[in-house]
Amino acid sequence: MQVENTPHRAPELWFEDGNIVIQAENSQFRVHRGILAACSPVFQDMLSFPQPPDSDLVDGCPIVRLPDSAEEVDVFLKALFQPNYFMPFPAKTEYAIIRGCLRLGNKYGVDHLRIRALVHLSSRYRTSLAEWDAVSYESVFRSSGQTPRPLSEIASWPKVTAFADGISLIQLAREVGALWLLPTAFYRLASGWGNNLPEPGRDLLFERIQTNLESPDLVAFVTGYGLQSQAAAADMLLAIFLRPVNVPGCPSTESCTRLRIMAANFSREFLGMCPADPLKIEMWRIMLKEENTRLEFCSVCGAALQEVHKAARQAFWDKLPSMYGLPPWEELEKMKVEAIDTDWVS
Repeated sequence: MQVENTPHRAPELWFEDGNIVIQAENSQFRVHRGILAACSPVFQDMLSFPQPPDSDLVDGCPIVRLPDSAEEVDVFLKALFQPNYFMPFPAKTEYAIIRGCLRLGNKYGVDHLRIRALVHLSSRYRTSLAEWDAVSYESVFRSSGQTPRPLSEIASWPKVTAFADGISLIQLAREVGALWLLPTAFYRLASGWGNNLPEPGRDLLFERIQTNLESPDLVAFVTGYGLQSQAAAADMLLAIFLRPVNVPGCPSTESCTRLRIMAANFSREFLGMCPADPLKIEMWRIMLKEENTRLEFCSVCGAALQEVHKAARQAFWDKLPSMYGLPPWEELEKMKVEAIDTDWVS
């Protein structure tokens, strides 16, 4: 029977010919110091110092204790010692793997893991609206048999749905200086928190946000959430259905005007369920006659209103970084290119 607090040996990272033991929390990993030193200048420096004669040993190997979580160290070491564990984009992976490789790759100077993880993260948190749409609404944009898809439409890992992961992604992006991820990371967090939740649930989630976000990011979230919610109501609802008042060339002005009022009421109900999600395309799609025969605008009004909706979404997207106190997309894109280059498959 294992005694409580006895270190646990990670079976997949316990090599009999290993010559150093890494311990994180209550987990131990027996690996090869030469590989660690070759991959990481931080480990190279760390391991260059001679061990004191009274140092602890495990199976004759010196032990190095890390302050990092066992989960992230496990991921990080697997990425170093198991060649197929964390493959380059567009290979599929998981957020927990990306997070561990990015945080520790950045901390210990393993550049190829840091860059690879940033590419994976960026594949879902895009810096253009067209690419954001493509990876956010895959079922809408992908037709059957359309393979292979362009890299610009591929996200290599599942969408973050847990609030804890959404918060940790903001923390991680700030920690490693990946600011281009923050506008859409804040957007997702705000749109999720803004869903039609009972007040106790909203209070609990906001308490978690308050507890985990540093003060500047908490202020940015609160401010941005308000602006995002306002945009959902004003920019999307009013701009789409109440402006322009008359569409030139409409053959049935009275009928289409009535339908636009009905659509405005319908979309108000829709926004009541998603009050901070102005980029949601379903609000428009369910109005179009080719998607739903409930509201059959004339072809002139349908095309005009769709263009208004498209312009309103783009205008919101252009303002999104400033809502959260971030540089404009052009600067964020430049940061991304400098950090991960333009080679999305490396």
